[in-house]
Parts: sequence; C-alpha cells; structure tokens
Amino acid sequence: NHNIRRIRHHYGQDIIVDNFEKPGNKNLLGGDFGAFADQDSLGYCYLFFVENKEVAKTGNNKYSLFIQWDTAKKGAYSGYWTDLKHLNLEDFNYLSFIVKGTKGGEKFKVGLRGKKDAAYESKIMITDILSKGVTTAWEKVIIPIKQFTSIQDWKDINILSINFENTFGSGKGSIIIDNISFEK
Repeated sequence: NHNIRRIRHHYGQDIIVDNFEKPGNKNLLGGDFGAFADQDSLGYCYLFFVENKEVAKTGNNKYSLFIQWDTAKKGAYSGYWTDLKHLNLEDFNYLSFIVKGTKGGEKFKVGLRGKKDAAYESKIMITDILSKGVTTAWEKVIIPIKQFTSIQDWKDINILSINFENTFGSGKGSIIIDNISFEK
C-alpha cells in the first residue's frame, strides 16, 4: 500500500502529505510534524494517533490524527504543523483533507507558508470552506490553493498548519483529520 502511494506521488497525481498510517513524527514526504502553542503557555495542543472505527469513510486508513487543543484564555493560540519540504505546487489546484469534530462547530484556520523565511503564512477559516462548519461526521475539505493569497512562489511551499486561536473563538476542543493531500 505504501508503494502504491509513492508511485502515485511520483507520477504527478495527488501528493499525499500524510495519511497517519506510519507511527512516528514524520509525514509521508519525510518532513517532521508536531504541535505548537503560544510562548506564554496560555494555550496547548496535543496530537494522538487514533484507530478508525469508520475505515470505509477514511479511504481504508486504519489510523487518523486526533488533535486536542485549549485556547480558551485571552491571547492563547495553538495548532498542528507539518513540514512540506520545499514542495513545488505550481501544477496543483487544491489542498484537501478529511475532518470530523468531536462535538461539531469546531473553529480553526488552515495555513500555508511559502519560503522558510516568509514573514507570515496565509490562513483560511474552515467556515469559509465548509459552509455549515465542522460536524461530527467525516467530511472532505477541498480548498483551492489560490485562496492562500499571500503566497507568491508556488515552487517552494514549506509548512501546512491547522491553527486554533482565542481571537476567533476556537476555545477548547478536538478534531480528527486524515488524508492530507494536494490535488490537481
């Protein structure tokens, strides 16, 4: 199964960033991933690999990534990041992943950062993509990458992130994500 994914990646179909089937702290591109939080310890984020109960809805993936956070305090932020290792996305049109909330209504932004020394990353609110927001059922999220408007050079994309912030009401919560990919 892993070899099939590598072949698809090589021949220019989807680029699968991670399907969380491989334990450890590397994505399928060989990049690190992890959690981050504000330096004042107001917020936190924890990552867990969880076994899927609905394998048919996750493309037969046995595991997904469970992200739990707390950004209830003023000034708090946290999230998940993964290193895309200078990915060239100039021939790609969409970022996709599947997500489900543990309660529904979870608020987060999806971010992409270009060059490693880029001053900031472009972020998109999940409710701008899923009109009803996150629910407790698996849903596929498809974001046209051109919506990440601050990126000028699509040949050098380095970080993908999921961001939780007190400023836009993320509060406390948890989501499960899987199948992070770039599609043509």
